[in-house]
Amino acid sequence: MVRLQSRTSQSASKKLSIFTIVKYVLVSGLSFYFGSIITVKSFGSEDSILNTHQISEIKRNYEALLQVERKRNEELNARVQEHSKYDSSPQQAMNINSHNSQENRDNYDNHEEGRLPDAEIGQSLFDSSLQYMAVGISKIDREDFLGNFDYGSPSDGISPVLLMHHNQRSLPMSNEKKRQLSSSIVPMSAMDATENCDFLYVVTVPNKKDRMCTAIVQNYENFHMQKWMRRSEHGGPLIRTEPLRYVNRGMNSKGMRTFRVPDQSTIMKHWETLGTYFKNFHDVLLELKPIAEKVAVKNTIIVMTCNMGQSELLMNFVCNAKAKGLDVSNVLVFPTDQETKDLAEGLGLTTFYDEKNFGKLPKGEAKHYGDRAFVAMMFAKVVCVQMINYLGYDVLFQDVDVVWYKNPLDFFHDPENELHGFDMYFQDDGAHSVRYSPYSANSGFYYIRSNAETKYFLVSLLYAGDMIITSKSHQQALIQVLAEHASQFGTRVKILSRDMNEFPGGWHYNSKAKKDFMKSIAKGDIVPYIFHMSW
Repeated sequence: MVRLQSRTSQSASKKLSIFTIVKYVLVSGLSFYFGSIITVKSFGSEDSILNTHQISEIKRNYEALLQVERKRNEELNARVQEHSKYDSSPQQAMNINSHNSQENRDNYDNHEEGRLPDAEIGQSLFDSSLQYMAVGISKIDREDFLGNFDYGSPSDGISPVLLMHHNQRSLPMSNEKKRQLSSSIVPMSAMDATENCDFLYVVTVPNKKDRMCTAIVQNYENFHMQKWMRRSEHGGPLIRTEPLRYVNRGMNSKGMRTFRVPDQSTIMKHWETLGTYFKNFHDVLLELKPIAEKVAVKNTIIVMTCNMGQSELLMNFVCNAKAKGLDVSNVLVFPTDQETKDLAEGLGLTTFYDEKNFGKLPKGEAKHYGDRAFVAMMFAKVVCVQMINYLGYDVLFQDVDVVWYKNPLDFFHDPENELHGFDMYFQDDGAHSVRYSPYSANSGFYYIRSNAETKYFLVSLLYAGDMIITSKSHQQALIQVLAEHASQFGTRVKILSRDMNEFPGGWHYNSKAKKDFMKSIAKGDIVPYIFHMSW
């Protein structure tokens, strides 16, 4: 769930007591009486001539107003009588007074802000028990909504957005729209629908054909989703004859659990690794600082990490960039072995070999996704970015299986870029599976600005190394931590959507729907910033 807040403050509420009700009856009656006399007398002034028709019209208006006032007085008298029933029970009287105070406050706010009182709106889509939960639903074009309220996730749907107004005060200013919302779902623009929303909560539902329902419960604020599935009490796959049972958010219909808790041995192994890291942290940082200062451009360093098994991909990146005349002088490679350090420096790259932390990492390439070598190198990916960010530099991290068509820093440094205001940017992995929800962020190409929020995010990711080991994925653990920090601390995250031309990757290469796109890159008709062979 994402929360957006307006800067408009709420007006103070006023309580309605029995004394206030009696005073209101007296003042209203006197105001009505003298107001009516003044109105009649004004028609009898020297420059006005009353005929029989006008006198009859005044009389009818007077009688109509009198009926309205009588009805109002009857309602207020009924409230006074209701209060008197509970003189022996202060708590009950207080509850009724509180209810009436709230109702009067809402009518007061409606009057002050130009909103229609409930009686003038008509039959609602929702009954009175929902008056503080739902009073109308607006339908908004998804591109209009996402264009105005970009919460970072890639767009992965086609349906319009449904916006629920939780009380009368959140309805649009237009009286016509209020009347429509009272009896139907009303299409309108994002700005019109939200003009009186001081807070906006965004809840996403998957674009699936599952028999899925979503419950909206008025309760203590909760920024996580809970999930139930029909399955046996002993676990297993979806069984539609079974009752709904609570499951973790990564459970699929086959009963496979995406997210697992690290076991004790994994936790202890990670603690040992962290112990070494913390013990050497300040000494390593002192060695790294002058090197970082030398390669930084506009306070940004391009970071890569590599072992000997991946060195051919590193050579490919450098040769490709130099062939295009692209500057790689602010690339800093964190090799995990001496051989890769020598190779990278031979290619003209700056290196920092942290033997204290990386000395025990494997030199060979990973044989397949998630194997021991693959998982071990994930630690290096976390540490190299965390240290550079900790020193106060913005970081562009990329895997060695990336090639450039243009320097990607031009995109991230452009203040005119419509996406310029985010804290972190990630390439869209393309695999919009529950494992990588809600961001599908690719951890092999991303840009992070250095600030308090991103520093703490990277420290938290460092602590989550046991999740990386258990899931065998740097990416999965990163997204889990990322989602919590975006929600809890307001860290602004943007996924560079797979529908953009600028940052394609393995998903595009393997997608049948993107064959023409890949051909356009080969022909030079489309020139992206990079291509990342991530699949």
